[in-house]
Amino acid sequence: MSPLNDIRALVESAPDGDMSAKQAAENRHNLLKQAPGGLGRMGEIVAWMAQWQGRPIPKIERPMVAIYASSHGIAKHGIKAHNKASTQQMVEMLRTGAAATNHIAAAGGAGLRVFEMAIEKPTADFTEGPAMSEKETAATIAFGMEAIAEKPDLLVLGETGIGGGTAAAAVACAMFGGNATYWVRAGSWVSKEVIEARVDVVKKAMETHRGHFADPLEILQRVGGREIAALVGAIIAARMQGIPVILDVFSTCVAAALVHAMKPGAADHCLAGHLSSEPAHQALLDRIGQKPLLDLGLRCSEGAGASATIGVLKAACAANEHAAISD
Repeated sequence: MSPLNDIRALVESAPDGDMSAKQAAENRHNLLKQAPGGLGRMGEIVAWMAQWQGRPIPKIERPMVAIYASSHGIAKHGIKAHNKASTQQMVEMLRTGAAATNHIAAAGGAGLRVFEMAIEKPTADFTEGPAMSEKETAATIAFGMEAIAEKPDLLVLGETGIGGGTAAAAVACAMFGGNATYWVRAGSWVSKEVIEARVDVVKKAMETHRGHFADPLEILQRVGGREIAALVGAIIAARMQGIPVILDVFSTCVAAALVHAMKPGAADHCLAGHLSSEPAHQALLDRIGQKPLLDLGLRCSEGAGASATIGVLKAACAANEHAAISD
């Protein structure tokens, strides 16, 4: 028996949310004294929140930002975007409150937790073999579920770690097909040499693991990373506990795509918080049918953009609850 079978069974049993709460929220929004469609996507947001929180008047009182940090064996292949980058430095900034994400999260009234996963021990180089064993993959997914330990009513997900974007590109390439260049696409700030190194890594990974891309969890195990596995765990746990999830950049959306691939609709409690400046991010959102709430051109991946949406969601909930309605 694969240690991943329990994860598969959990996803298969994922609840569908409270459709009556969603309908009640939609009905109330339609009664607000405003021009039809005047609040744009806010009505859609409120209905989505209501469905997954299971209450007709959704609230955001305990938002939590969870950031997963790990390291990758593929980092040795020259895929680092700039010399100043350091996973450990970013973790320390997040822990001490010095990162931009800390202040963006605080502005939205959110707590922030950093989940560090053996940064000193990178995953295996997946150009040569699987990044993780089945046992390690299952354990890391379970570890990611700890994000809901404090019972937040909104979970915002982010990640950090050198090599994470390349691992996410490999997972996307394995899931959706296409060539490595398409999924590695980065912004103009990344040098041609680094992009070529990343493309080469993904190409080699596709060749090494050819014939093993039918199952989403096997894709994760072979060409993913600990942060993606933990994000998968957080998404699954949030679904089981009725907690809406806001996704950040490419890697977090790849995690949601894996959950969706396991069971269509199993990631419907997730919403893309923003569109980053990476072209591959838009390509992925198109594949999973997500429309981002914000488009701020952010490049950082530590949950900053997703955290910025908390205020928007709170505003939508407040308008729905307190604005005047028609008699």
